[in-house]
Amino acid sequence: MTDNGVSIPKWGGRRALEALHQVKAMGKRNNTPCCLCGQPIDYSLPSTDPDGCSLQHIKSRKFFPDLMWVPSNWAPAHLVCNQSAGTGVKPTQVGVTSTDW
Repeated sequence: MTDNGVSIPKWGGRRALEALHQVKAMGKRNNTPCCLCGQPIDYSLPSTDPDGCSLQHIKSRKFFPDLMWVPSNWAPAHLVCNQSAGTGVKPTQVGVTSTDW
């Protein structure tokens, strides 16, 4: 993917998994609720569980591809909330950055 002539790696693979681990560790440490529904996340669940932690992009990858790999654009969300949010849905805590957790 390119944005203004700059190549942006696709979301996935080892880098995305490391990003998820980073979000999950910070969320667990700070007991951060889901950025979409505001309810607690059980960080002991695997990320594949519907109630487990997933990485939500605060500003969508589709509309803000240049922020895809920026940690301050990541927030923890339940997997089911993340999957049902769709593109362009704003988290309940808009403006939250990884330094705020």
